[in-house]
Amino acid sequence: VEGVAYLSSFLWKSQNSGLWNRPRGENLLDSGAPFYETYKTSDGKFMAVGAIEPQFYEQLIKGLGLDSDKLPTQMSFSNWPEMKEKFASVFAQKTQAEWCSIFDGTDACVTPVLSFDDVASHQHNKQRSSFIKNDQEEISPRPAPLLSRTPAVPSFKRDPFIGEHTEEILLEYGFTKEEITNLYSAKVIEFSIPKANL
Repeated sequence: VEGVAYLSSFLWKSQNSGLWNRPRGENLLDSGAPFYETYKTSDGKFMAVGAIEPQFYEQLIKGLGLDSDKLPTQMSFSNWPEMKEKFASVFAQKTQAEWCSIFDGTDACVTPVLSFDDVASHQHNKQRSSFIKNDQEEISPRPAPLLSRTPAVPSFKRDPFIGEHTEEILLEYGFTKEEITNLYSAKVIEFSIPKANL
């Protein structure tokens, strides 16, 4: 609890600076700001926007095809609802792929919100080898962080079934076969013996 409280220091300190003193959903990082939000695209997908710093915000405005001289200032809290509507309207005019094409390579802090199906095949994740396939072709994240001297070596075997190694492990820890049978009868443990795929 103390760790969580300490991690929330930013929120507590932000109350005095005016960044987190409004009702829920109206603050800088809780979807109140138009430049820190997700927006639906014309194909029903989403783009995430996190352009907090002024230089990133300018890139966002440019990518959206808007004129910053004709818009309220970035931190004009009273204009945020109107700006969110404007941004939502603009994002709704193009597909996610079109927005990716516009914002890729910029510092606008705009990225696609990917589905599980799209995450592993995203170019960044492919280049970083962020995901691996096991021997059953199931995709999972590669162990991280990838340290240079002691990199984690991923297992390419399927995950064990619940109860697959119960008896083996309990025997290893000194339980007798009779104790294991009693635990199973009392439904304290379960066994799962994989069947051959013939």
